[in-house]
Amino acid sequence: MSGPALIHVVVSGLATGCIYALVALSLVIVYNATRTVNFSQGEMLMVSAFTAWSAQHAGLPLPLALVAGVAAGGLLALLIERAIIRRAVAATHWDVLIITLGLSLVLRAAAGLVWTNEELPFPALFSNRPIAVGPVRLAPVSLGVIAASLILMAALVALFRATRFGRAMRAVAQNQTAARLMGIGVERVYSAAWVLAALVGGIAGVLIAPLTFLSTKMGLVAINGFTAAVLGGFGSLPGAVVGGMLLGVIENLAPLYLPTGIRYSVPFLVMIAILVARPRGLFGRVERRKV
Repeated sequence: MSGPALIHVVVSGLATGCIYALVALSLVIVYNATRTVNFSQGEMLMVSAFTAWSAQHAGLPLPLALVAGVAAGGLLALLIERAIIRRAVAATHWDVLIITLGLSLVLRAAAGLVWTNEELPFPALFSNRPIAVGPVRLAPVSLGVIAASLILMAALVALFRATRFGRAMRAVAQNQTAARLMGIGVERVYSAAWVLAALVGGIAGVLIAPLTFLSTKMGLVAINGFTAAVLGGFGSLPGAVVGGMLLGVIENLAPLYLPTGIRYSVPFLVMIAILVARPRGLFGRVERRKV
């Protein structure tokens, strides 16, 4: 393969990896605040994408439709956290995990009833005209997805480092009991974490919908996001970003050197390899607890 073609494949992989990174970030945000994994995250971003599609078909300009879709995802997350997750506060983390897994099935079935189980075209967010950079021809959609994702990631860094809300979330992630003793409303942080994760996931949903078609199955991208989070070290925000981008590049390069059908097995193969060789991931830390 020529150099320009290889660069094109790598850039496309980075774009895919950015979407995986956003999904991984949404999972890690909830995990850091509540120590539970939200397996309904994929279906929540799917609802955001469907809502944006409906708003656009109802006559809203595409930018406003995208905002409406992402906001709907945040509202859905708030309702789920307040009505279901908070009532299961006495349950174990495994119980909450099963609850979110059940929610994913309910949301997928509900989306099929409200909208459709068929694939629908989603409006293109970027031009289809290739951009020539010397001998390399790059797809605007890849560059647009990478740029949008990097801007959102930079905003999250600023949120966590430079605001009281971000410091409160970091404190709860480190030690919930100590944070409560310092006057931080842990329950409010829980709700905010769910909403923030849904907003990040919703942006990932509207970015991926034009690439994969809009369908009730698009929530399965959460599997790749979970793999990216494991690869980077579950609980690490930088690890989620690096893991997502690395997974996207590996997934795009794999068919060039391996049988074509193996592309869809790459996330699982990478997860197995990481769990065997380095269970804590690339940026994960071993937690020591006194018994």
